[in-house]
Amino acid sequence: MYPPQYASWFISEDESPQSTQDNNLYHNIPHVSDTMHSDPTSGYSRSPDLDFRVSLPLDDQYDTDYSHNSPDSAFSAPGSPEASSSHIAHSDIDVVEELKLNTPDSLLRLFNANQLEIDSSPQQRWIMRCPECSEWCQSGITTSVPLYLPGQFRSLSNHRGSKKCVQAVNKWQKRPAGGNVLDGPGSRSCSTTLVQRDPIIVPPSPDERACTGITINWPDDVRPFLMMFPWESYHDGPNALPFTVDITRPSDPRARSKHCHSTTFENSPCSECVIVHRHISRLVEIARDPKAHTNYKYLGLGHMQDIAKMYAAQVKELKLRACNDSRKYMTSLTQLDDYNRLLMAISENDVPRLQQVIKIALDGGASVREIVNKLEDAIEGVYRPRGYGSSDVDIATLVYRLGGRQLLYALNHKLGIPSIRTLRARSTFTNITPTLGPIRNEQLDENIRSIVLGTRTGITSLRGVSFMIDEMALEEMAVHIGKYNMIGGLCWKHSNVVDPVLRTYDSAVRIAHKIHNQEVHLGKEVTVIGVACFGEDELYPVLAAPTCKTEDAADMEGILARAIERWSATGAASSVGPVWSFATDGDATRRAAGHRLFVKHPLSMDSPLFAILSDMPGLNTLTGDNEVTLDFDFKHIFKLDPGICTLIRSPAGITLNNGRIINAMMLSRYLLWLPAHDEASITKLLHPDDPQDVPRAIELMQAIITFSQLQYDSIDSSFSTNIDIRADLEAIKLLSNLIESILLPFIDPHLSLTHQVQYLSRYAHLSFSIFRTHRRAFMPYQLYYDTQTMTKNIIFCIRKQQVLDPREKFFIGDSGDDRLELHFGRTRMIGGHNSGCSYSQVLDRLGAAKDIDSVFKRHPELDPGHRRLKMGTRHENVDHINREMWRGDIVSGRCDLPSAWQTGRDMALSILTASQIDPVNYSFATLFSNPAIDMHRPFGMNKYLGISLDDAEDVSMNVPPPTPQIPEALSLPLPDLDIGLMHEDADEPDEPMLTFEEALTAQSDSDLPAPHSVTILSDPSAPPIPEGPGIRPDDYLLFKGRWIHKQTVCRLVINKDFVSKSCNRLERVRAGYTKVNRRIDMSAGRITDRNLFLVGDIFVTIIRSGRTVSIGVLRSTLITLNNISCSSVNITVMKATRTTTKITGQLLTIIPTNASSDSPSKPLQFLWTGGYVKSRSVIQGTSDATERVVIISVPGSLVEPINPEPTFIRLRNDINSDDFTEIKGGQSTWQVSQDALQAACELLWEKSLEIKVNLKSLASVTPSDIKAFPYRLPDGTPAILSSEGTSLLIASEGERISECPLCSAKAVDMRAHAGLHILHTLTNTPEEIALVEPVGVHSPCGFCARSGRPECTITIAFPSNAAPTLATKCLYQHHFRYGFADHGSKNKPCRNIPLKCELCHPILPPEPGRTSRRAVSGAVEAVWRYNMPKHILKEHTEYSVPGYKSIGVPLPASMLKAISLSDLEQAAARIPQERRLFTCDLESLEKENNVGSSSKSTGKRRALQPAASLPSKRARTAMKPLQMTTTLI
Repeated sequence: MYPPQYASWFISEDESPQSTQDNNLYHNIPHVSDTMHSDPTSGYSRSPDLDFRVSLPLDDQYDTDYSHNSPDSAFSAPGSPEASSSHIAHSDIDVVEELKLNTPDSLLRLFNANQLEIDSSPQQRWIMRCPECSEWCQSGITTSVPLYLPGQFRSLSNHRGSKKCVQAVNKWQKRPAGGNVLDGPGSRSCSTTLVQRDPIIVPPSPDERACTGITINWPDDVRPFLMMFPWESYHDGPNALPFTVDITRPSDPRARSKHCHSTTFENSPCSECVIVHRHISRLVEIARDPKAHTNYKYLGLGHMQDIAKMYAAQVKELKLRACNDSRKYMTSLTQLDDYNRLLMAISENDVPRLQQVIKIALDGGASVREIVNKLEDAIEGVYRPRGYGSSDVDIATLVYRLGGRQLLYALNHKLGIPSIRTLRARSTFTNITPTLGPIRNEQLDENIRSIVLGTRTGITSLRGVSFMIDEMALEEMAVHIGKYNMIGGLCWKHSNVVDPVLRTYDSAVRIAHKIHNQEVHLGKEVTVIGVACFGEDELYPVLAAPTCKTEDAADMEGILARAIERWSATGAASSVGPVWSFATDGDATRRAAGHRLFVKHPLSMDSPLFAILSDMPGLNTLTGDNEVTLDFDFKHIFKLDPGICTLIRSPAGITLNNGRIINAMMLSRYLLWLPAHDEASITKLLHPDDPQDVPRAIELMQAIITFSQLQYDSIDSSFSTNIDIRADLEAIKLLSNLIESILLPFIDPHLSLTHQVQYLSRYAHLSFSIFRTHRRAFMPYQLYYDTQTMTKNIIFCIRKQQVLDPREKFFIGDSGDDRLELHFGRTRMIGGHNSGCSYSQVLDRLGAAKDIDSVFKRHPELDPGHRRLKMGTRHENVDHINREMWRGDIVSGRCDLPSAWQTGRDMALSILTASQIDPVNYSFATLFSNPAIDMHRPFGMNKYLGISLDDAEDVSMNVPPPTPQIPEALSLPLPDLDIGLMHEDADEPDEPMLTFEEALTAQSDSDLPAPHSVTILSDPSAPPIPEGPGIRPDDYLLFKGRWIHKQTVCRLVINKDFVSKSCNRLERVRAGYTKVNRRIDMSAGRITDRNLFLVGDIFVTIIRSGRTVSIGVLRSTLITLNNISCSSVNITVMKATRTTTKITGQLLTIIPTNASSDSPSKPLQFLWTGGYVKSRSVIQGTSDATERVVIISVPGSLVEPINPEPTFIRLRNDINSDDFTEIKGGQSTWQVSQDALQAACELLWEKSLEIKVNLKSLASVTPSDIKAFPYRLPDGTPAILSSEGTSLLIASEGERISECPLCSAKAVDMRAHAGLHILHTLTNTPEEIALVEPVGVHSPCGFCARSGRPECTITIAFPSNAAPTLATKCLYQHHFRYGFADHGSKNKPCRNIPLKCELCHPILPPEPGRTSRRAVSGAVEAVWRYNMPKHILKEHTEYSVPGYKSIGVPLPASMLKAISLSDLEQAAARIPQERRLFTCDLESLEKENNVGSSSKSTGKRRALQPAASLPSKRARTAMKPLQMTTTLI
């Protein structure tokens, strides 16, 4: 078919891989090289990838699109069955067609058919040989990756037909004819190429004809060619189609390439026209399914028609959408306007119950416009939504209980919250059954059933129960409780003597009479018993009984036992839980009652508690019935008196280590070292205005702990020369450990229950050892008992929780009565923080507080808390710590009690070992081996200290309250009780007294209900009984034809002397508690002032021991100036002769050095051993005794400060270091020379003579070790003595000896001695001894018998409740007992005492309507008895004086008594009978004039006191009974 010379250039039909008849418009296809030929000047590539450069870019899209239209372009993904074979048989593919396609898919198929040459480069990358130019093409694919994906052949596909490939082919075609064909790119390997051939050269054909192009075979399933051809691209410009179309025969259109060769062989199209088929196929594809993004110039007229129709449809759709949107927008604007109306209605008006209005409307499907209309109706009051949620009811309950009915009414009408009627229907208020009369079982039963059982219906799990008891203030007034038609407010103990029902007016009179006679009392406080469950915060009050505070331990024991018994009787023990503890505060009566009731039975061996608790040595295991234990509130232990902070703040301080006292004055100096505190803040901590401030108390304890932790270096410095500071720091360290042990378990929320028990065990063991050492000097008995009882109860309750449910948590904050205190806080808050309320108000407020607590339990975010009871806000990360705040593991079952107890004991031992406590007192194994000794009984013998009411407090710690005055019985008739009970105010004129009838007339009649109907009565003359809504006829009684409300009768008859108590809580508290900051001056000076004497300084003073006067070295612990505690005092002021300064200190133990044989003349030195002189102290109620440090108080004038010299113990050879064991770990002490001590002793003795100190007034010391004091030399003889003082002491047995200025005789009692001189002068009896100076002529002084000296002026004052007080500056004055001196005795017959002249200062008779007149309490100038006759003759000439003047007005009996002398005193003065002065029979004088004898009148005078309380200053009403047989005129 071809010329022979070109036969090798073409593929023969035998070698053709397929028939020469092409199914795709091709006939007689030339060899492959012709398809790759390109014209460099045409600008168009003949490669199928470069046709239609705009619409057919060189990317995967075209390849994919084109390959999908090729029948042989099927491609299987890797892993498919078709791709599983690595090669395809040669007969299965058309190699020529695949090369024409030149796509990655076609090349992959050629590779799989072994038709491509592949090799690896030196860089281990696949390289592929181009079939046209024979160049190796880099693939960039590592040889470790097999070739199986089309994309791996993209580099070869892009290379073929590229400019580089074309240039290589052209270069090969232009090579010389003689060249070796194997040197050109046509040289191929038969194993890797399609056909091995010579270079491709197009030779001229002998049968050339003009090329007519190809026929366009347009598919039938596509619209006509002319409609779908892209005529927009049919032009000669850029981006034009690369062929022309001949449509002269529309039925047979033809296409011819614009680069047609114009000639062809055997009617076959040229190679350029053959390529046109690809473009036609692409156009067919576009015509059949044009892409959405196809440019319009590639689309035909049919497509443009479709687009036009589409746009027309879109226009119609948009028009319709615009209409719909317009309607929608109008609807939205209308809705927006409705919403604007809603917002305006809400913002401009206060809509009642807005949330409920909107919620109900939305639930009903209402529109916004309907909601706005509802709101407008609600604003106008036309519409009120119904239905309240639980939150609404809770808020209304808070409003009602806090603000009352009127506030609820106002908010109901203004805000739409539930009304009182709704509240009553939706909720149940807590109503406490009152105690009217004695405490009965019915009252407790009713309260337990209604308040406890009635509110816990849904709770089935059992919990431990704690009973709590405390009191709160109550106004002393009777109230009428209409529900029971009885009088309330009378003390429960004595109210059994009266009938509480007011049947007639006489009933009220009888009650008032019994109150006046002290047969029954108005309640001063109300005793409240509450019940709380462990693990819950809610408290249930079950008893509220008025009390007169006269109950003893037996009465209180009965109350506690009755409460527990009724708990079991009502079934509460089986439905709520068993009683575990009974908690109270530090009240002495309740402590004694609780001890009798809950510390009486040993723990049974069959008890589930026994196995664990018996394995805790030292723990007291005695309980009450049913294993109930006593408990004390830990906050009271922190703050109250006695309390830990009160103990620290007291001037007496706390004794630690081997006797070191630490008090507030010393702490104020050391706590200033803390960087976070200044002087003002330390003063607030140590001397707060409110001793009950719990956060302040905790802040003080934490400050001490922090200070101790920062001073370890100073404590560990053994050779420190600051001996006293180091001793103080060691004591503060022990105090810090003690405080930390009892404080951290309650305030550190990170502690687990095990760690809490360990700290409590550490405290129990520490306090046990220190208390055995110092007893009351360490802490009061009551405080020790309370703290140990609190620890014991916590241990018992943990074990009980383990038995009940070990998976439950146990929060030790649930112990104590803190929840009852919180309940009291709510109660006071309801009354506007006014604690003064009547008994009926207390009942209502207690119930209201219960309701408020329930609401706060459901809404904790509304609870503001309690500032004063928070253990923290200032230290308020402890601000009321609760179980939700606790982060430690407090699950009861995970706490091993015996192990924790033993760990705490070991911790205490490590602390005590480093202290100066005697090891005998912390030998726990030995001590607790005795079953009679435990934490509560540190001395054994079954002695519980602090229980008996006879256990007196330390006088340095407590100030006894004023002795209550018992009013004398009045003999006046009952209707005029006000006469004896009126407030005696001399400066205020009497106010008119109103009778009961006048008082009723003065009352407004508006409060009396008008009768609505006439009722037939038994007495036709009586008015109708009051009737009407809310009126109970039983609330009224008939009086003189008028119905009077019983509360009015109570107010005018029973409560007529009522005076409201102070609303100031501090005033009420300080009336019954020790003022820890009373009269304290912290601004006395700075410690840098050398002229100051500070608390803690060393001083010496003279002391008598037996019959010796010696000197003692003391460490000051307290300074008072004018009875005001000071931290320092000026030395000059302190040592003044007439100083009012008193210094209190601890007597130190000092020992002398050994005499040196090398220098015998060297003075001895006395060194402090680190100890204190101690005396024997008997344990109360036993015959045993302990030792306590001797504490002495001396006047400042007998104090001499010293400045000891520091010295080191180990560097001396003149002492025995074993004598200094009390300096624990220290190697330094101080010394003072014997000569200095002796000189100070002589100096102080001379000063005592100068200021005429009574020898018996010197401090006396009786040490338990006679070698300790007086200080002795090494040979045992006293080292420092005052020879003269010792001699005088032996001679006078301690009486002060003064030298008489008249006769120079030494006298002990100058008053009696001077009285002899005065009597001798008055009676002209000669003296036995000639006088150096005569007796004074005018009013001689009773102490020195001289006159005319200003310092001898004497004044006298008569306090209302104490003996007369004298004031004089006479140098010879001394103390004497006024009452005994006025009466006289055989041993001391002299009755010359200062008297008040009743003629100069008369006691006026009572004014009309009064029984007595207040006496002037100020001091007046006194007249000595022996001078009284001459005083009357001189100042009151109108009176006659027996024995001096017989003419005149007779003297009153009291003045006759004043001038009368007894025969005993004149006989003792050896006055002759004929010269004796006026004497009268005092007994007959008293009988005749009803004047009390002098011996009785000199005691404490009793004053009248009202039965209920002090009278008020308003107009008084006197009771006028209806029937009286006598009338007071």
